[in-house]
Amino acid sequence: MTCPAMLLPLCASLFASQLAVAIPVEPETEAYIADAMPEQFLDPDAEQIAIAQDQVERMTVAVSIAEGGPYDFIIDTGSQRTILSREVAGALALDLEDEVKIVSLAGTTVVQTVYVPSLTLGKRSYDSLVSPIFRSANLGADGVLGLDSLQGQRILFDFAAKEISVGDTGEKLRSRSLREIVVTARRRSGQLIFTNATIAGVRTSVIIDTGGELSIGNKALQRRLRLKSSALQQTNLLDVTGRSVAADYGVAEELLIGRARFGVIPIAFADIAPFKALKLDKKPALFLGMDALRKFDRVAIDFANRTIYFLLPEGV
Repeated sequence: MTCPAMLLPLCASLFASQLAVAIPVEPETEAYIADAMPEQFLDPDAEQIAIAQDQVERMTVAVSIAEGGPYDFIIDTGSQRTILSREVAGALALDLEDEVKIVSLAGTTVVQTVYVPSLTLGKRSYDSLVSPIFRSANLGADGVLGLDSLQGQRILFDFAAKEISVGDTGEKLRSRSLREIVVTARRRSGQLIFTNATIAGVRTSVIIDTGGELSIGNKALQRRLRLKSSALQQTNLLDVTGRSVAADYGVAEELLIGRARFGVIPIAFADIAPFKALKLDKKPALFLGMDALRKFDRVAIDFANRTIYFLLPEGV
């Protein structure tokens, strides 16, 4: 049978790169699928977790499931759900749950879910998850750690030290360095959306996607930037189901989110389903990938306080 729709992540590849984004949905609707600062912004006992980088430099962490593992998972702030690869679910003989209808990058489909009794990241455990499963080749990892496992946490991506810190969210903290930039987002169905961003002077809604290596913009953004398809490279985006969507690929001028300056960024332009799910298909919008975030030494995301902290490189 097919159960009520759930919120799931979406993964896509551009050339040899992978993107993972997720879109929340309202109850009784289809599920939609679309990944800084110094230590004082984290709890004193925040746990440092070593990271690895795969062939497209996506940051992964070691995760244990029940008695199995460790497995390589991507921390994906764009994913509404934590998901597993079919291979891991099969090896652990996880119990099957109801199928769910999803809308991935390439459209609607039905996928299988499994019951995850416990999932452990460092010293933190998440129990009784119901997770969709996809082929590991389409995920680019053993699984994706989504927002259902990250809410209430403060996640620090330290690109210089090549590690991730996970801490419980406490009170809203203040910046203490001239190199730090603090930006506050709005929340829409669980997603943090920055509405004070501009690309080449064009106001753009931006979602931070730590699971995506590159950025995806909608066609409304492409039109406002006056980037014609005939002048851009053509490519395909591949989602978690293995289906693809044609996209234009080019470079846009300077991205600004508040005072955070990203410079020029490469963007794949396509009207993927997640934009419509978030009601961002009519105006310029962007899922911002990891290649842009790596322009900073650190990026920290405080989900409870709707805040992101950027630490500028020394000398900037």
